[in-house]
Amino acid sequence: MKNNIILVLIITLALLVRVIGISNYPTGFTQDEAGLGYEAYSILQTGKDSWGVTMPLVLRSFGDFKMPIYSYLAIPGIAIFGLNEFAVRLPGALFGTLAVLATYLMVLKLCKKRLVAIISAFVLALSPWHISLSRGAFEANLTTFFIPLGIWAFYVGLKKPRWMILSTLAFGLNLFSYHSARIFTLLIFPVLIIATFKGTALQGMKISFSRYSISIIVILTFIALLVYSMFLGAGKRGLDLTILNPTDKWQVVSDRRYEAVLQNLPDNIARIFSNKGTYLIYQFTNNYLTYLSPASFFTQGVSGWDYGMTPGRGVLYLIELISVFTGFYFFIRGKNIKGTNIFFIWFFLSPIATALSKGGGFVGTRAAVMMPSIQIISALGIYLIYKKLKFNVNNYKITYFLLIFIIFIASFTFFIENYLYHAPAKAAASMQYGRKQMIEYINQVEGEYDEIFISRTVSAPNIWVQFYKKINPKTVQLASKEWLQYEHSGFGYLDQLDGYRLGKYTFGSIDRNSLKEKGKVLVVGKPEEFGENFKPLEVILYPDNKPAFYIADARDF
Repeated sequence: MKNNIILVLIITLALLVRVIGISNYPTGFTQDEAGLGYEAYSILQTGKDSWGVTMPLVLRSFGDFKMPIYSYLAIPGIAIFGLNEFAVRLPGALFGTLAVLATYLMVLKLCKKRLVAIISAFVLALSPWHISLSRGAFEANLTTFFIPLGIWAFYVGLKKPRWMILSTLAFGLNLFSYHSARIFTLLIFPVLIIATFKGTALQGMKISFSRYSISIIVILTFIALLVYSMFLGAGKRGLDLTILNPTDKWQVVSDRRYEAVLQNLPDNIARIFSNKGTYLIYQFTNNYLTYLSPASFFTQGVSGWDYGMTPGRGVLYLIELISVFTGFYFFIRGKNIKGTNIFFIWFFLSPIATALSKGGGFVGTRAAVMMPSIQIISALGIYLIYKKLKFNVNNYKITYFLLIFIIFIASFTFFIENYLYHAPAKAAASMQYGRKQMIEYINQVEGEYDEIFISRTVSAPNIWVQFYKKINPKTVQLASKEWLQYEHSGFGYLDQLDGYRLGKYTFGSIDRNSLKEKGKVLVVGKPEEFGENFKPLEVILYPDNKPAFYIADARDF
């Protein structure tokens, strides 16, 4: 009974720190969040996405082909609360909270120690990494629920086959949650099967197939849908993100080989040292080790201000340096708690998906597949320290866990202080702050103009109009038929197309002379697009009072 009360308190705490104030924190609202929200709104209203695709398996979005699960999960909230930031971010907060419960169930099932499960749930509930990703509409966070749910149901399903159906559903849905989650799912699910059924006789395998026939059909159906989705754009997007398709089109390899040849190394020898294979091995290894770096976990953190995260601060609390290393110490020595080796396998498998991605540094969303394995390892360290200290007196036990609680609450307090009072000003540009304020001003003066021209520098400018003006999805679906010109023109993304339209809105590059000739045109863009001494009608400011956007009358050019 006492443990159940503690669990309820932890779940309640997790929910509160993920839900309160999500409309305003993290600051801003990114184009990906707005895009996922509008697609949910479009499907709710018409059964089709903004490109006219019925119940899509892949969302074309801005040409970046997102996974669809988050948008589907956002539909109920949008139906209840309308199309706004709260409704769009709510699934992230709710599934982030459910991830805490799923982690508790998974740990309890595998190691049979309720105290370890409670500590794991508590550590994840207060994790700065998990809280940050749970407070935005970030697809990557969904995997932190689906994977522990899938693993828990898998082990329950070994004795109760109907639960295996839930496991395959969870893993199958995870295939459509986020790109790196796809790769990780295809790695971890076979590991579970091999670890469970290795050495099984052929007759035993037949029995297993018979017992789990529905589950096998479910997972094979999801895999078939995954393969099919690769032809719908998901494959293009996945390849575009990987080191297999470098941005410089292998120019660095050619330059390195040419440099060696200039120093009199024969070309056939230079090719041994500088080729696509050696390049990929180096990039993969470098990326993989970056995601295992203690500095990334405890001090440096992520590489950018996007996704509501904070560079320069670890994605784990500094105090967890002790507990995480304790967990690994006992694992390496082979003295870990029975049933928990899967969490260490999980941890070392997870960077494979991220290591295949382009871009340097520690990216919090791509590495989300590490969670909650790293938090569980931290919890194991806390528990093992407790066991090795051999607290036999109840007062000592209470003192130890009270100290752990106080340290985590203090660490959480410092995280929240930074999250609320320092991060907003620094993260505003990366989190695309100011678009809502831009549309609010446009709404006030729109009737005075024949055309609203929004610069491509606003980034995916059409989505801000669609989202904040709640444009009828049928109107967008008609317009998007013309927008497909971007693909026919050889562009990778919609906002690379100059001059695409949505009603009286035009999106493209600002040409002051041609816009001035049109007359009644309201123009929106970044300050540098208007000239140093230009006086706009309105200036949209970042939280630190630096100008984000100018809104001007073309007749003033």
